[in-house]
Amino acid sequence: MDFYEIVKEDPNEKGYTFNPYAGKVNGEWLEGYTSIDFLNKQFGKYETAEQMINATESEGFKLYFTWLKEKGILN
Repeated sequence: MDFYEIVKEDPNEKGYTFNPYAGKVNGEWLEGYTSIDFLNKQFGKYETAEQMINATESEGFKLYFTWLKEKGILN
């Protein structure tokens, strides 16, 4: 899977895509950006959101992939 084909690249942050779970401060999630190259390198070999969720320990990425699934971007 190529994330460049499925997520929207931010016009102001070339090579990055919006992530509503980019960081956490004082228990609150912060919006920000995630590198599309990073997503491709770490998760490009998977086909479904569930596979990606199972492949990471990161709470933020688990939430991000769930969010992409809920938006209909991932299966």
